[in-house]
Amino acid sequence: MRDFNSGDIHGDVQINDNSNNTKYKLLIHCTPEELIQEESHRRALLSDERSRKNRTNFRFFGFAIFLFSIAFFWYLLQGEIDIASLVIGLASVFVAVKTLHAADTPTDFEKRQLLTLQEISTLLRERGVRR
Repeated sequence: MRDFNSGDIHGDVQINDNSNNTKYKLLIHCTPEELIQEESHRRALLSDERSRKNRTNFRFFGFAIFLFSIAFFWYLLQGEIDIASLVIGLASVFVAVKTLHAADTPTDFEKRQLLTLQEISTLLRERGVRR
């Protein structure tokens, strides 16, 4: 550190301390214990992603219910179906259908985690850890 305090250094300084040299292993090179740990980690990631997606979908579904209630109360006020209540009602139905579709469709992150979990399960079965 005394070199930095001397004031003789001019320009950019790069320090490589090798603290972020993480060695990654392929799943086929992992031991059964490592695979089981990786499986629990991937399940936790999948659970977090699903809860995040469900929170977003519930908000949109709540918005659809809100739109539908506005259309319903507009209908009650007017006593007949007019263009405003029809448009608001159809918009709420559209938002609800798109939200339900998004809830059933897995995200790319979920697909990746599911494929990895399937590979881990296959490797554990091949090694005789699970049946």
